[in-house]
Amino acid sequence: MTALRLDRDLPLVIAGGGPAGLSCAIALRRLGARRPVIVLERATFPREKPCAGGLGDRGWAVLEQLGAAVDVPAVRVHGVSVVSQAGMGVARPGHIGRVVRRIELDAALADVARAAGVELREGVKLLEAGADGRVVTDQGELQAAAIVGADGVGSAVRRSMGLHAGLWRAMVLEVDTPPVPGDPDRELIHFDATDRDLAGYYWDFPTLVHGEPLVCRGIYLLRPRSTAGTGLPADDSAELDRRLGAWMAAKGLSLQGLKKKRYAERGYAVKEAVVDGRRLLVGEAAGIDPISGEGIAQAIEGGARLARFLTAWDGDPARLRAWGPGLRRGRLGLDLRARAALVPWFYGRHRAALEAGFAGSPDLLHAGALHWAGRRAPLPALARGLLRGAWAALTRR
Repeated sequence: MTALRLDRDLPLVIAGGGPAGLSCAIALRRLGARRPVIVLERATFPREKPCAGGLGDRGWAVLEQLGAAVDVPAVRVHGVSVVSQAGMGVARPGHIGRVVRRIELDAALADVARAAGVELREGVKLLEAGADGRVVTDQGELQAAAIVGADGVGSAVRRSMGLHAGLWRAMVLEVDTPPVPGDPDRELIHFDATDRDLAGYYWDFPTLVHGEPLVCRGIYLLRPRSTAGTGLPADDSAELDRRLGAWMAAKGLSLQGLKKKRYAERGYAVKEAVVDGRRLLVGEAAGIDPISGEGIAQAIEGGARLARFLTAWDGDPARLRAWGPGLRRGRLGLDLRARAALVPWFYGRHRAALEAGFAGSPDLLHAGALHWAGRRAPLPALARGLLRGAWAALTRR
């Protein structure tokens, strides 16, 4: 790779070819960014990416705006069901999203990026991302005007910034199985939060694998760097196989012989840096929703937002610092900050009250499902839901 010499010609280099990096790259081209856009992807498309695949319509709407609403196999989602020790709740507000496979989604987005004029370099391992824009890979070096770290939970850009793994880390294990009697309606995504010893939940998502209707089942376990002051269970041993195996056994299923897909996730933490010198973080490299581990829609939205920021950037490295406050104050940042603040309520000492509130107020679950779709619940219904939820929480037995 040959370094470009003229500053005005220096490229914007994006590390990572997932939804965050590709949506950022596509948006840069759609917005008319004057600099070359280069995406470095360690793997070669199509590449497998373990992920439950839930993509809310708020993320899909961004893809539509970018002209990147790709045609990939998907199961349409029309509602959500949640079970806890306080009871069962179902919300069916209509179409709110879809379940996709990342191997298909990412490859399709890569095709859109290439067609938009993005230079996509596959099979390239990023070794170092300097604060001065120097990029070192296993295939050479180049100089970047700015480096976007969209390279996920194991972000090399994040490591180059000297940041630790993050405040909120989660371990995930998932498998794909045929449907069984008793499964939720395939128009629903289902969450099981009945195990209060687990700072997390189990899930059943309808999915399509090579055209076959299957169910993606898994376990999400949040593992904070420290449980001090959070009220979260201190279990750090995970025991994902045992826990998921026992949960599946109650459905008449076994983990034996199934392909187990393990991965980590990083939750957003308000005080962690997302910019340093010419390096900027987005998507899971910056952090996603620590409560649910949902990240695809947030990655797409964050990538598009960063593209708008970089398109308007005048080239002064000092002004890249504005990305941090810009992310925090925007709709996405406010959402992530709220979810990070609510972790102790969902999985800590206030969990029973929260579960009672949701079980006692269907309007709250309905509002949550609409939020996943990028739609707002009517104010009267939301107010009614909050009042009923608060009453149910206060009077729980």
